[in-house]
Amino acid sequence: MTWMELLERCAWAATFILPAAFAAGWTLRWAPAAWRHFLWTAVLAGLLVLPAMVRMMPQWGLETAPAATSAVATVTQSEPRQAATVPSHDWSPVLLGWLAGCLAVAARWLIGRLRIAWMLRHASEASYARDLMDAAGGPGVRVLASESAPTALAVGIWRPLVVLPADAGEWPVERLRAALLHEWMHVRRRDLAAQAVAQAACCLYWFHPLAWLAARQLRREREQACDDAVLGRGMAAHDYAAHLVESVRALRGKRSGAMAMAEPSLLEVRIRALLDAGRDRRPLNRTAALAMVSVLAIVLLPLAAVTVHAQPAPAGPPPQQQTAAMGALSGTVEDPSGARVPNCEVRARNLDASNEEVTKADPAGQFKFASIPAGRYSLELRAPGFKILTLRTAVSADTPSAVKARLVIGEVSEALTVSAARPSGAHAVAAPANPQRIRVGGNVQPCMILRKVAPVYPADLKAKGITGTVRLIGIVSKQGFLQNLRVLNTDIDPGLATAAMEAASHWQYRPSLLNGEPVEVLTNIDITFELVQ
Repeated sequence: MTWMELLERCAWAATFILPAAFAAGWTLRWAPAAWRHFLWTAVLAGLLVLPAMVRMMPQWGLETAPAATSAVATVTQSEPRQAATVPSHDWSPVLLGWLAGCLAVAARWLIGRLRIAWMLRHASEASYARDLMDAAGGPGVRVLASESAPTALAVGIWRPLVVLPADAGEWPVERLRAALLHEWMHVRRRDLAAQAVAQAACCLYWFHPLAWLAARQLRREREQACDDAVLGRGMAAHDYAAHLVESVRALRGKRSGAMAMAEPSLLEVRIRALLDAGRDRRPLNRTAALAMVSVLAIVLLPLAAVTVHAQPAPAGPPPQQQTAAMGALSGTVEDPSGARVPNCEVRARNLDASNEEVTKADPAGQFKFASIPAGRYSLELRAPGFKILTLRTAVSADTPSAVKARLVIGEVSEALTVSAARPSGAHAVAAPANPQRIRVGGNVQPCMILRKVAPVYPADLKAKGITGTVRLIGIVSKQGFLQNLRVLNTDIDPGLATAAMEAASHWQYRPSLLNGEPVEVLTNIDITFELVQ
């Protein structure tokens, strides 16, 4: 599954989950605010784990296979490639745009964290509030005072702190007690962690407007749940409402970047809730929490499974034709001798759309894509011991396509370093890194060198301090000897090239075996001449 497919499927799943969450929140409008806050926390956390669920869930979908008839597609074979490449649609402009949005949203939250860090750096202990905090039920929680704090704030997930404005020492005792009690409730209810979950979900789903509305709803329910907890500690609703109004006045349009006691945008809603005598203010209990988590899991699991098999729409045809434009593709994989190659990985990339399909050949060397969108495809075949092979074919919506692929045995490489003592005053040229031998397996047995003759470092070149790597290419014959040996790099000293050619011409190999029969194979040889102290 590509990153683009994962992003698209998570976006579609979120489009179903978030409206259902808003409907559930409306159903619970008469329930305690703590219940609704937990609901939104669970939903946003579910969106965060949704990508992992989509990747891990078993694949099952709703596609129907088209009727099959017999036909063979035209195949254009390109040169085999030695190294794998990443499909271009994995890093399409859409994906890059999503990453840019994530970074922009993350930068916004990071600026807020830096503002808080600067505030804490210039804060001091508020000793006058220690007894009130202990009385509120938060022993051990530090209370600081800062010139940069516009109102009472709660910060820190692992080491929570309460930050007060510098003039909080002049507040009436009841107002100071209400502020400390409210922030302590944030700490006790783990609201700081829930807020971090909401910020992460907005970062991942920044393009989805419902994700931002869900985060806003979570903040609203969080503050009302804390207000209910404060009233549950015996504070009068009218007095607490007056303290909230004073806190909003103290803000004067300033933004704290943290969890403030009062926010102007939520003040009216909170005041109405405080003065509602018939409001249910019970805290969250374990039964309600387990019920909401269970319902969320029941919703998430089917959505993750269904979206795993959803196919992106191919580009080009009108929407009414896209649902019917499905075809089938099958083929066989052979080695140079004509024998079948089992377990070969086949990757089909749609050149007209963004879908990519992956399968493996069966023990008989046959593979099949039963239902894929019609279009032009690039097939990439990989098997141990063979070069990567690329084919192009077209898949029709009416007739199945068939291809026949013949793999080419991969090259092997050898490397040898010839070292000699460096004469005084000589300067050496750095040698490039040696290539690694390709590992092969399956029904290909690679050649193995049996006799290696080390080159002799020419004395005149050693005296001049001349070094370098001679790159040779040749063919290991069926008898295990090097044939058609030649030098690849022309910038090397001719004396070093001659010494390397002379030595390599006497090497002897156990030849490569294909299905038990010796075959010729191309080999690269790097012989490095270096001087050591």
